[in-house]
Amino acid sequence: MNAWKWNHGSPDGKLTFPRRWTLRAVDEDLARRLSDELEVPSLLGRVLVLRGISEMGEASEFLNAPLTALHDPFLMKGMEKAAAHLAGEISRGRPIGVYGDYDVDGISSTTLLVRFFTSLGVLAPYFIPHRMREGYGLHLDGIRQLHEAGCETIVTVDCGITATEVAEEAQAMGIHLIITDHHRPPPRVPEALAVINPRQTDCAYPFKGLCGVGVAFKLAAAVRRRLRDGGFTGELPNLKQHLDLVALGTVADVVPLLDENHIFVRFGLENLSPAGVSNGGGAPFDRRKAGIRALAATADLKAENLTTGHLGFVLAPRLNAAGRVGEARIGVELLTTEDPSEARALAEKLEEWNRQRRELEAEALREAEKQIEEKGLPGERSAIVLASESWHPGVIGIVASRLVEWFLRPAILIHLDGDEGKGSARGVSGIHLYEVLDQCADLLVQFGGHKGAAGLSIRRENLEAFEERFDQAARESLGEEPPEPELFLDAVVDFAELDMPLLERMELMAPFGSNNPQPMLATSGVEVVGAPGSVGQNGAHLRMKLRQRGQMIDAIGFGLGGLLDDPEFLRGKLDVAFFAEVNRWRGNSKVQIQLKALRPAGG
Repeated sequence: MNAWKWNHGSPDGKLTFPRRWTLRAVDEDLARRLSDELEVPSLLGRVLVLRGISEMGEASEFLNAPLTALHDPFLMKGMEKAAAHLAGEISRGRPIGVYGDYDVDGISSTTLLVRFFTSLGVLAPYFIPHRMREGYGLHLDGIRQLHEAGCETIVTVDCGITATEVAEEAQAMGIHLIITDHHRPPPRVPEALAVINPRQTDCAYPFKGLCGVGVAFKLAAAVRRRLRDGGFTGELPNLKQHLDLVALGTVADVVPLLDENHIFVRFGLENLSPAGVSNGGGAPFDRRKAGIRALAATADLKAENLTTGHLGFVLAPRLNAAGRVGEARIGVELLTTEDPSEARALAEKLEEWNRQRRELEAEALREAEKQIEEKGLPGERSAIVLASESWHPGVIGIVASRLVEWFLRPAILIHLDGDEGKGSARGVSGIHLYEVLDQCADLLVQFGGHKGAAGLSIRRENLEAFEERFDQAARESLGEEPPEPELFLDAVVDFAELDMPLLERMELMAPFGSNNPQPMLATSGVEVVGAPGSVGQNGAHLRMKLRQRGQMIDAIGFGLGGLLDDPEFLRGKLDVAFFAEVNRWRGNSKVQIQLKALRPAGG
């Protein structure tokens, strides 16, 4: 197949890298001035400017990420009314229902509010729809269940912004509905007691990039303040203890790790890491919730200090598996229990569901590859649309993402069931997926999502017409030719520059993730010293020593073990693109680079 692979498995198994390496342009004078003002290495000043940070105060706040830099929650539209109402319900001891979503963001959001409300002495029944039985979004059955549980007030998290009809039904039932969401609002938002979403066009909140659990945290902060100011006599919880939940949802939902999200994740990672800090300055202690400890144990995650990678690729997939092939409410049960034995049993159930998810994903991927070969895709197509009755609906989004990586085209996979199908869409740089789908709205039963990912429902009879229309709309956005793979570099350096003081300063930019990626560096004219080797299961990862003008450095390439099959390639001088990092192990620290791409020197 005509597929491209960059550190991912591809249909033909071939390991290749982008031919085009492009150094990002930057205002060098501004970068130099910022470096001088901050008294930091010039490389750090350059990377900060590339991340859109140009003022000393802004840079200092970003690097230090203090909790005091969080915005006032009452700047968000609807917050005053929601907080006042919820504070009143809590003071009167009335139960408050929480209606969530089945992904990690929804599970984290639901857990946060359930823990917050119950810590204040009120019951907090919750409902999360089943992916296959109810599907995404706000459903009347869930509202009824919470109402029957005694809830006259219901708070949605990570959903509800498009649920106009359900909101009207809830209002008719006498329910006080508070909608909290972060997805793109429609022209007309639902009628509710309050609608809280920073992306509303008339919302003055300064940061629009929060995910669902970020919005839920801001609601909890506002309610806590109203209770405090209103003379609440009970004990008010310290919300910092729940930043682990905010970090989980924020990383899993791939929202920008800037502004408040950067702060949330930095502090949340401290709560998620077993190497805690004693409040009294004594021995460290494990501050993690029982469910987090159990989840890490079943995943064999032993790192003392967690990173966004651990959240995104180890913990989050296991929580997501609950919503994909099992019951998402098990994820909430895991994160709310304080019983280690119960937590272990629930974590093992998630581990089993995650194993099933991987098997279902592999089966769906094999069939997708077969369809692609039979249809001769991508060929002239600017998009890939595939459908099958055999795919599990919980994994089609993951497989669509894999096809995007391989073919650099937007991809939609649709699970067919009778006359209707439900699909997951994933986009590429250069198009706004929601807007492209909007051009096909008359062929869809419904759709929703954002720039990079979306979901849809479609009648089987409209599949062929939709495939043609979606392909045409994608072509108009992308142009006739799909983009050529391109590797963007933040800076070109020499190995001699990569010392511990520099890398320790660079670590202040962490946590890394969406919109704040780990700086991509490159250098030229390096050579392999000695015999490179492999590590990991089936020799998946490449390990070797590199030398440049007498300077030696250890290098690891995750997923690059296949390069050992081409020893001639590694014998000549190379250009390498990499992340530079500090490798800490058993009290020792040293500079290491993580290889991301290689090519013959001067290529």
